[in-house]
Amino acid sequence: MEQTGVKMKIVFVQPNVGFKGHTWEALGIGYIVAYLKKYYTGDLDIDFYSGFYDYDEQIIEAGRNADIIGFSCTSPQYKHGLNLAKQIKTPDNHIVFGGIHPSALPDSVSKEECIDAVVTGEGEKAMLKLVEDVAKGANIHKRRYAVKYIENLDELPFPDRATIKNERNILQAFHDEGVRITSVLSSRGCPFRCSFCCSRVLWPHKTRFRSSTNILDEVEELIRDRDIQFLKFADDTFTVSKQKVIDFCKLKMIRGISIPYGANAHANTIDEEMLRYLAESGCRELWYGVESGSPRILKEMHKNTDVSRIKTVFKLTKEYGMKTRAYFLLGMPNETTEDIEMTERLCDELQPDIVGFTLLAPFPCNEYFDCETMADWDWSLVDEYGNDWVRTETITNRELNNIQQRLVTKYQNIATFRQKLKK
Repeated sequence: MEQTGVKMKIVFVQPNVGFKGHTWEALGIGYIVAYLKKYYTGDLDIDFYSGFYDYDEQIIEAGRNADIIGFSCTSPQYKHGLNLAKQIKTPDNHIVFGGIHPSALPDSVSKEECIDAVVTGEGEKAMLKLVEDVAKGANIHKRRYAVKYIENLDELPFPDRATIKNERNILQAFHDEGVRITSVLSSRGCPFRCSFCCSRVLWPHKTRFRSSTNILDEVEELIRDRDIQFLKFADDTFTVSKQKVIDFCKLKMIRGISIPYGANAHANTIDEEMLRYLAESGCRELWYGVESGSPRILKEMHKNTDVSRIKTVFKLTKEYGMKTRAYFLLGMPNETTEDIEMTERLCDELQPDIVGFTLLAPFPCNEYFDCETMADWDWSLVDEYGNDWVRTETITNRELNNIQQRLVTKYQNIATFRQKLKK
């Protein structure tokens, strides 16, 4: 595209969460960078820094020399991002916050003097509009940018993995697991409305899908250019559409793309035909949000499934040779020790290959978030792997943390990577 507009220097930042451990590539920023490079008519100088890899001093120095500094934050990342922004802000630059936390609490984020603008929801078109406004000299101070969602995801260029320094994440995965791994997003949105989930803040209720051809074009590029050996699909739920999954599997096999992969799945979306195609096309792992072994708690969570269904799906998944990962959540408001005992018995029966036990956290804006009392919390201290907030009507916070640690210790040989690190 011919360069006709104003030259802009932009620095994107992925703040840290206070836990110097495993992090995945900043796919959202990668998509925004690629979109800006495709559609902005001026000259762009874009760089990226991650608090997981780069020192604060590096980020601050780079930010002070940029026209626009864009922070993408989850709630636990927000404090670090805000601290950096305060040190980066000058009268001549523009600081923008986006991601799930600013999308959930735009008014709270906007009140910070160092933050000029907030991008809510999907970021590609909104960030392009913001950059164009800055290039024109428009005043963006305290503006909120929210643009209609992109309906046809195939129109999006592939994430700019060079700019987001994806190789660092790939090498980290190779160090941890001995395999070169990266993530791919095949859809946006999730039809399920689990009470503890916050993804609805970013995505509308409707799930949008990339075509199988588009996904596999990116996969082939990753294999060719980055020597990827295993794919992790980053979708909230990869198995939302049976036909989409089967189409993907068929085309993957037709094109002779043998790379193995894993994905999040919901028990109610799975049947034997889908599992057969998944297994034949190289799916090696399915990751299920089981959450609880108590029917009453599953209903409270709006999980839209039941224990019998979960047992059937795990059995079938194993029969088709795929590893299973089970996520369990402790600390629902009405949960009792008897409910947790049911969860433990279910885990014993399912015998997952990998298991994680997390604690309920009231992130904005799930059903447990109270805007009046929680909006100004230090979210860097709130974590699903351990927090001092969660308690039930009959179980104290200390007791829940002790139960969690007991379960992690019991299943230490198959515990998730993050929980192994904490031990």
